[in-house]
Amino acid sequence: MAQFPITWLEVFAEAPLQGNLHAVVHEADSIATATMAAFATRMRLSETSYVQTPTEGPADYRHRIFTVAGEIPFAGHPSLGTAAAVALAKGRSSARLTQQTMAGIQELVVDLEPDGSKGTVDLTQNPPEHLGDHDPGPVLEALGLNADDRHPTLEATVISTGLPTLILPVRDVEVLSRPSPDLVGILAALEGVGHSVITCYVVAHLGDGAWRARCFTPQVAGGEDPATGSAAGPLTAFAHRQLGLSSIVIDQGIEMGSPSRLYGRVEGETVVVSGAVRVIGHGTIELPVLAG
Repeated sequence: MAQFPITWLEVFAEAPLQGNLHAVVHEADSIATATMAAFATRMRLSETSYVQTPTEGPADYRHRIFTVAGEIPFAGHPSLGTAAAVALAKGRSSARLTQQTMAGIQELVVDLEPDGSKGTVDLTQNPPEHLGDHDPGPVLEALGLNADDRHPTLEATVISTGLPTLILPVRDVEVLSRPSPDLVGILAALEGVGHSVITCYVVAHLGDGAWRARCFTPQVAGGEDPATGSAAGPLTAFAHRQLGLSSIVIDQGIEMGSPSRLYGRVEGETVVVSGAVRVIGHGTIELPVLAG
């Protein structure tokens, strides 16, 4: 057994007790993958992050991300939270960092208040990959919705900026109050979509650049995520391509009692997702280490 530093944060949180709760385990080179997965399952957070020595340049650190279901290649709120935690561990309230994930190398800009308690982080995601439109019928059915709830003109589309996501536009914000998800059905419906899609981002356009969203995935405890930065990137790309919007604001987690606000903007061939982070605790945990 050994002790490891841990940082707790609220990400995409405009105020205390909002956003997506996140745990970052530092100095994690000696932790086995199975132990990372087991600890993440016990935490029951949307994701738990582990910081390791990078194995590819020019990254500042390797970022491994686990849900209760296992390791995933990329995620948004863990990227923001981990960048803030790494900057603080380096004694810096402002920093430009690069992370190595299974999806590649991503750049982040951290800007915290001098005491390190809160601030913002920008994440430049991978260039958008538009993977095609899809029939939303099976997913709508798994969510307890019907065909009339889909948006009359905007198609359900799979886009990846690091993690393939089904963007599912619905008719209006009232529809977002009605899902009664069947997680087994959602899993089957997403498998039918293909492209290794594990998240369904149900979105309502409120006008101009304002959106409301809910994210359903069997990957997280309870089946719903309160703030999904990996889906905000695809939605930003979707809004730019379909509606000509260069920046958007997404409110998510309201129905869960965890209001979160995510910002997306287009910069050249990429999208940047940003939001507020709040550091709420530091400490140590004790975990088994690799033999030898």
